[in-house]
Amino acid sequence: MPTSLAQREHMALGQLLTNRILDLHILQAMVGIPREPFLPEGVRGAAYIDEDLEVAAGRFLMAPLTFARLLELAEITPSSRVLVVGALEGYCAAVAAKLAGHVVATETDAVLVAAANDHLKRLTIRNAEIKQVSSLAEGFAPSSPYDAIIICGAVDFIPEALEAQLAVGGRLAAVKNIECRPDMPAGLGRVLLVRRIGNTLQYREHFDAAAALLPGFERPQSFTF
Repeated sequence: MPTSLAQREHMALGQLLTNRILDLHILQAMVGIPREPFLPEGVRGAAYIDEDLEVAAGRFLMAPLTFARLLELAEITPSSRVLVVGALEGYCAAVAAKLAGHVVATETDAVLVAAANDHLKRLTIRNAEIKQVSSLAEGFAPSSPYDAIIICGAVDFIPEALEAQLAVGGRLAAVKNIECRPDMPAGLGRVLLVRRIGNTLQYREHFDAAAALLPGFERPQSFTF
């Protein structure tokens, strides 16, 4: 059976590089952080397949390629302050911390927050912190503004509260939900980049993507994106 490192290297070569994820820092970060410890024991054997994996009821760890595309668009540098929305057990925060100066990650579930902090401690990652919030859609204003915001799931809309937490020149990357599929957790969508230019927000869609809808980001009735 392949070792975890061999599986991570195969993921980088077979899923990321072949789909034009060429940033060496992203590839190194994703090879450097194993996915298995951040998953329930029953799904650890599938840690490196290119699918969303259920971590808690209705909550999914994004597929590696989708997450890598969000990282790429976020343009994280060693000086960046980053917000990760939807920490789960901390995988996305751990990877982002390999790229950024400081990472704040949010989660609503106290059990997941505790697990995420344990994982970061075990990996000796000191430039990331997990914050418990009442709603993922609120972000974490006390540590804003952020140079990059990554929403780890699909969204029907981007809340104004999150947009307000972007620094000038900051980037927000997410999967814009287009159509839910009742038979599958991940719906059809497009990777969306929001960039703050002065007081203006620029929206641009990029790649097709699939991700599970994140709680708190469901479209209100009569809402149009």
